[in-house]
Amino acid sequence: MMWNTVAVASLLVTQACSAPSIVVREILGPRELPFEKRLEETAYGFLERRQNSSTGTLNMTQWDSDTLAACTNTLSTLSASSNPSGMAVCYNLVKLDTNLGEFMADLRLFEVSAPSGAWEGVPLQQMQGGISFKGATASEINGQQVASRGISRRQSTGPTLHRTYMIVGRINQDQMIPPMTIQKIEPLIMPTFTLTANDATGKSISTVVSSNEAAFVNGIFSKEVVLSPFSEASLAVQNITAELEAGRVAFVLPGVNLLIFPIGLVVTSFWTLLGVGAYAYGTYERYNYRETYRRRKAMAGGKAYATRI
Repeated sequence: MMWNTVAVASLLVTQACSAPSIVVREILGPRELPFEKRLEETAYGFLERRQNSSTGTLNMTQWDSDTLAACTNTLSTLSASSNPSGMAVCYNLVKLDTNLGEFMADLRLFEVSAPSGAWEGVPLQQMQGGISFKGATASEINGQQVASRGISRRQSTGPTLHRTYMIVGRINQDQMIPPMTIQKIEPLIMPTFTLTANDATGKSISTVVSSNEAAFVNGIFSKEVVLSPFSEASLAVQNITAELEAGRVAFVLPGVNLLIFPIGLVVTSFWTLLGVGAYAYGTYERYNYRETYRRRKAMAGGKAYATRI
């Protein structure tokens, strides 16, 4: 009887001790998933909604064919790859939320020319790609291999798709400073793609594949034109030339007008006066030194005038 009482009391104490942890778990909920896992679930959910929705604004099958055509057309203009691996990258945005900084991207690896240097003879299957971003955290949700280097590649005259990467990520919060314009967003979500492999001797080799050779040719930003400073200057020259040819502006002959007034004139005059003053002061000091030297020679009984300084 006593042992039965002890056993019942032990069970009651065990249940009482475990109750707080059960309550805490019920209040806090399940343990939070890692960031990469949440990114993958978000991406797959997004793709599933897009593919299953009859009224969706994006059809993934159509997206795949349009992106392949746009990338192939753009990369076909390259005479050779800019890196020794012979590969090139085509990068496009599928989805972008400028408020939350979330984005989904499509990165495709193409073979556009024969490899050179240490990359000669390296099979495509041995090449490993690494993706990183300057101002965002991202995760690759798949890496689908679709081609391999062989006889069919040598018979082809255009870029050959080797691998497709679907990426989902989020811009770092410290970079989300309004207004989020195209010029600010593009550098943050432009990837750095690195290829690594082993050469014929087994030595590890790597190269960076440029993402600018075919970027935003489909999807978001494909209709936008972001000009570099050089392109903006060239466009300004073309515009003013067209205005001159049409007779809407007058031609100004260079060198006959003072175009730096007033700030440029003041600054230039100041430095001119400063330079002339320094030169004049040096000349004056040299003249005084010469006269002093002559007087000293005369006092010493020499012919100072016979020596030229």
